[in-house]
Amino acid sequence: MFASLHIPDFTMAAALRAAPGARGHACAVLAAGGASASQEKLPLLAVNLQARDAGIRSGWPLNRALIRCPDLRVVARDPVAESALRGELIALGESLGPDLEVTAPDTVTIDLSTRRGPLGDGLAALELEGAAIWHARARTPDLSHLAAKHEATQGRIVEPCDLVSLPVEILHSLACGKGPMEILNLWGIRRLGEFMAFPRQALAERLGPEAGHWHDVLHGKSCRLLRLHRPPESFVQEFDCDDSITSLEPLVFALKRMLHTLAGRMASRHLAAGVLHFRLDLESGDAVERSVRLPEPQSQVEGMLSPLQMWLESLRLDAPVSRMRLDAGTTFAASSQREWFGRQMPQPERFAETLAKLDALLGNGRVGIPAHGPSFAADSCVMLPVMGARGAGPVGTSRPECPVPLHRFRPPRKIAVAHEMRDGTPWPMALLNGSHPGEIIDRRGPFPMSGDWWRTEDSWERLEWDIQLAGRHLLRLVWLRQDDWQLDGIYR
Repeated sequence: MFASLHIPDFTMAAALRAAPGARGHACAVLAAGGASASQEKLPLLAVNLQARDAGIRSGWPLNRALIRCPDLRVVARDPVAESALRGELIALGESLGPDLEVTAPDTVTIDLSTRRGPLGDGLAALELEGAAIWHARARTPDLSHLAAKHEATQGRIVEPCDLVSLPVEILHSLACGKGPMEILNLWGIRRLGEFMAFPRQALAERLGPEAGHWHDVLHGKSCRLLRLHRPPESFVQEFDCDDSITSLEPLVFALKRMLHTLAGRMASRHLAAGVLHFRLDLESGDAVERSVRLPEPQSQVEGMLSPLQMWLESLRLDAPVSRMRLDAGTTFAASSQREWFGRQMPQPERFAETLAKLDALLGNGRVGIPAHGPSFAADSCVMLPVMGARGAGPVGTSRPECPVPLHRFRPPRKIAVAHEMRDGTPWPMALLNGSHPGEIIDRRGPFPMSGDWWRTEDSWERLEWDIQLAGRHLLRLVWLRQDDWQLDGIYR
């Protein structure tokens, strides 16, 4: 047996907690809109019972709702209050059983098979300040979820036959998209009983496997495992300095103590640190923060201490340190086979130490992997982090189009070029000065390139040629605006 707890009008109940003076009046919460969106045309995200009694429904634009009910009060949405209310709902669910799933932002489902004693009237006795609780029980988690979301079936032990009178819109809680629901509306299906009367195979053939899964759920033929809710464990440590720290040695000593505690807690859970968050609170009220992503998950103090110590050595603080705070983003430790008789494996902690030294020397954000930027402009590049781009994938190297590599001149060399105009385009004939003067005997181009034309001060335009001189040198020649010529590089 499974039980579901549902808070109707969840967004409105949380918002009224922050605005208790609006209780008893018709209230609505607006959906979020863009900066240029008119407030009068924004749809209503949620309404309370008094607003529904006045004939207002969620999804209406605000101006239409005000015409129906001029006394309607608009209450601001409060994400903090929603999070607190969800936490209280989870706590109520955990009082009924340890195996709990957060099925929706306003609903939790509990597996009652692990309860040792009878439930009795425990569901009816559940209360939350300023919010109603609907509950229902069924033999599958999805059936209990659907039953708890409708007033006609809440508070009951539900069988599939009890759902036939419910509106078909309740399937939105199971839907992944709008496709099947739109088709059901076109067919004129208004009740779950009408949907349940269809043959399952015919539904799956016409509406896809998702509709077939709904059919199984409504007939009690699908009983899935709960996605158990496990609150994330925090590894935050704070150290209040009795005497303000003004030198490096006591700062590193306190950091080592915190890292030893962190390493012990992670080792007991078979975890390792993937990223470290360290913050120093100063007596002046300012704070200095740093996040260090480790190249390999670390559970040893030495591997975590080195990059943080390098950063501390580069700091020049304006006030003494009054508080330290350390947190870690954990992951599973990576296992590797070490060779006894071969070459020693790479040591990623040494690589992190080198990166920390470079970062301290050059400044934060100036160490990384250069990659092609989103522009065809010369030397356009972006700096990617050396570590931490696991989700973005590795930085690849593209195969050069020409087998002869181009040796770039940095900066490009300004030269004088003899040229003639052909159809409004300058055509180079010879290089008059520079490191490789001579007649041009062969050329490929021009290759026109431009960008940022919508920005007057940043727009650029250039023509490129690959040229061959009489001395057999292959060079890249570029014409810029105002008859400026330059050599970008030489092919070698």
